[in-house]
Amino acid sequence: MSDVTPDWQRRLEACGLRVEGRDTSPDLPDVRRAHLAWAGYEVKPSATVSHARPDAAAELDRLWTSLTESAGLRTEEDEFCMLAPGPGGHGTGWIRVKDLIVTGLPSRLLSDAGLGEFMAVSVDGRVMCAVSDEEYDKWIVVHRFGEEADGA
Repeated sequence: MSDVTPDWQRRLEACGLRVEGRDTSPDLPDVRRAHLAWAGYEVKPSATVSHARPDAAAELDRLWTSLTESAGLRTEEDEFCMLAPGPGGHGTGWIRVKDLIVTGLPSRLLSDAGLGEFMAVSVDGRVMCAVSDEEYDKWIVVHRFGEEADGA
C-alpha cells in the first residue's frame, strides 16, 4: 500500500473534510447516473445565485445549507459521500467524508480546493446535491433518486 496521499484527498482535507475512505455501498447511485441527474439536458436548478451578486459566495453557502438540510444529505454525524475532485474523479468513485466544519461547504471547496463544481450524495444513496458553475450563475441541484419514474 502506498504512503502517498492522493491529490483529491489532500484537496478535500484542505476544506475541513475528513476522508473516511472510498464508499462502494450498493445503495449509492452509479456515478454516471448521478452525473446525469446533475448535468443532464433537462436538469433544472433547485436554486441559483448570480455570479454578479456582491454576496454570491455567502448566498450560495446559505442556500446550500438550507437545501441540503431539508433534503437530508448529511447523517447526524455530518457524513456524506462526494466524488473525488479533479481528473479521474469519476473513476475513483464515491468518497465518504465527515464535515468537520459543517458551514460554508461551497465556499470552502471553491477557495481551499479550487472547485467551482461538485457533487455529493447521502450515504443511503437517496439524495444527490450538487453545485454547478453555469455561464451567469451557480446552480444548486437537488435530486432524489427513485423519483425519476414517478411522473412517467
